[in-house]
Amino acid sequence: MPKAVVLFSGGLDSSLAVRIMQQQGWEVEALHIQLMFDKPRTNLAQTAGQLGVPLVMLPVEEDYIEIIRRPRFGYGKGVNPCIDCRIYMCRLARRRMEAIGASLVVSGELVGQRPSSQKRRDLELIEIYSGLEGRLLRPLSAKLLKPTIPEQEGLLDREKLYDFQGRGRGALIELAQQLGIRQIPTPSPGCRLTDLSFAPRVRDLLQHDSQANRADFELLNFGRHVRLDPAHKVVLGRNASENQAIWALVQRFRPARWTVLDPVDFMGPVAVLVGPATPEALQQAASLVARYGDCMDQGKVRILEPGAREADVLMVSRPPADSPLPRPC
Repeated sequence: MPKAVVLFSGGLDSSLAVRIMQQQGWEVEALHIQLMFDKPRTNLAQTAGQLGVPLVMLPVEEDYIEIIRRPRFGYGKGVNPCIDCRIYMCRLARRRMEAIGASLVVSGELVGQRPSSQKRRDLELIEIYSGLEGRLLRPLSAKLLKPTIPEQEGLLDREKLYDFQGRGRGALIELAQQLGIRQIPTPSPGCRLTDLSFAPRVRDLLQHDSQANRADFELLNFGRHVRLDPAHKVVLGRNASENQAIWALVQRFRPARWTVLDPVDFMGPVAVLVGPATPEALQQAASLVARYGDCMDQGKVRILEPGAREADVLMVSRPPADSPLPRPC
């Protein structure tokens, strides 16, 4: 039985891609590429289970940061390097295909569905630069594209593939019902790099920090970000959940350029000072903790050096109510 690796988002399009391959007698593995800015889908395993396919989760590697910094094919409306990102994911899928002895990578992409990466020419570029020429199938639009090698070899019946294009979902939902997909997956929440309210903090990081690594980029997903000066930024949790997420990043990465500030005797945000821990920068960061916390008059803020070693405690006062709010980045 021939094998295929399906790039799997858990949405309708990739679910249809799985089922179409199953209908043609292929053994399928669902591969989900975890990006740094993904909004997590809680139903991935459930959806894969309903389709009867194994699910493999694969996080992007450190080199993905270079895709964001210097995309060969440019950005979309936000800071979304869509074509470069799809090439990167397809390369990971090709690696997986070769590792398990599969002969095809399959994607749920449709011609013309997304303006930044799914024009016909874009789909051709992705196939070429990922090293998957003849081995990358988009079954929902296959009749609009060149035949793949398995089609030419008779391992796939091209007449049982499709010619969908554009953004409409009605025909895809109808097809899902015909193929026995009873629970129609909800649309993917999408990549945050396309979000015009999220893009400015990514640009701020790219502009001010040439040393930024994976931890710095993952930190963009959480908190309130305030730029103090070109060398310093403060990130403050906005609620208990974000405080926990920031602590988890600190424990996971223990970044050498982060200093953590934690309120001692009042409720408030966990903060991360990114940059040199100068006395002035620490004082400014501690004042922000007091400002966004429940500090009524004076309070104590614990300073934790990289590696979460306690270094000092600062006394801080809540800034006057009429003082200007810091401008977020």
